[in-house]
This record gives sequence, structure tokens and C-alpha cells, in this order.
Amino acid sequence: MKDTLAKNGLMLGTFAVITTALIAMTFFATEPRIEQQKARKLLSVLNEVVPLKLHDNAMYADCTEVVSKQLGNTLPHRVYRATLNGAPSALVLEATAPDGYSGDIELVIGVDTQLKVLGVRVLEHKETPGLGDKIELSVSNWITQFTGKRFNADALAPWQVKKDGGEFDQFTGATITPRALVSAVKNALLFAAEEQSKLFSAPNACLTTAPTSEVSS
Repeated sequence: MKDTLAKNGLMLGTFAVITTALIAMTFFATEPRIEQQKARKLLSVLNEVVPLKLHDNAMYADCTEVVSKQLGNTLPHRVYRATLNGAPSALVLEATAPDGYSGDIELVIGVDTQLKVLGVRVLEHKETPGLGDKIELSVSNWITQFTGKRFNADALAPWQVKKDGGEFDQFTGATITPRALVSAVKNALLFAAEEQSKLFSAPNACLTTAPTSEVSS
């Protein structure tokens, strides 16, 4: 009996070791590919939220990392910097909406030096398909409501969904997700308004090599 138990235990242990090794090999084999995909997606999103006519630098290679609750939590967020002819032209702020219906919503906000919103895009979310996922540009154009709006830190009332007295549409049957997005964008813009000069002058914390298959901008 003891021999049988020992034999079974040895087999299970060997199986666990082999399985763990295979998972580790798969992870390390696919990790570079995953990172390259993320880098290419980042490059695409940066060029979506800051039009090419507004910058002539490689934004993915010029950023600073900041920690501020105004960006959604106390984790580091990157702020990418756009310049045109050597002069600051725009910022792209990473932010988190911590109060989405199904959890955190990761997004980026492009804003020029006059605090006009150039674009907003959602990077990651777990919102309900067919309802909360309307924050994705591929699902609906809801997110484009932000584009072109000018931000004034002394006039925040419009930066709410219409149900709360603001300017932004909510979804039929769903208010939590758009409310979370509008609030996250508003708070990120407050941060940009307060810290703009520091953000442009902070040391560079970004990579300096282009993602694979970069399209020249």
C-alpha cells in the first residue's frame, strides 16, 4: 500500500514539474511577442489621440512616469509628450477609471497645450459586452464625444453624464460605465492643467527604440 502511494505521489510530482516547465517555456517564448503587440498597439493609439500634424517627434520614446490619485489610483502612469519643431504641443495621459461596472478601465487622453481634448481611447476593460463595451471605438462612436472639447478647471459642471447634469450621453440602460469614463477623463485633465509645465520638463522615462514594424510618422 505504501509503495503504491509513494509511486502515485512520484508520478503526480513528476507530472506537476513537467507541466510547470511547459507553462514556463510557453510564457517565456510568447512574452516578447506579447510585448511587441502591446508596443504596436501603443504606437497606433498615440497617433490616434494626437494627430500627426501636431507632432514631429516619436511620442512612444518621450514620456515621464507619475503617481497621482487624479489618474485613478496610486500606481505609476505614463504621460507621453508630443512636440512640434521642438516646442511642446500635446500630452497623452494614461489613466484608470477605478469605478467601472466590472472593474478598472484603462484609457488614454490626448490633450493639447491649450487644454483642448484631442482624443480619448480605452485600452483595457471588463465591461459587459453589448452594453458597457460601447466605450470601445470598434463598438460605437461614444468615445468621440470628448474630441474637440476644451477643458476649464473653473467650469467642471459639463464634465458629467447628462443624467447628472453634464454634457455627455449615457448608454441606454447603463450609466455606471460612461459616468466612470467621464469622471476619469475630467480628473486626468485637472492633473494636466495643474502639472503641464512639470510634465514637459521631467526626465525621459521611456524606451528609445521603435516597436517592430513601426510605420514612420
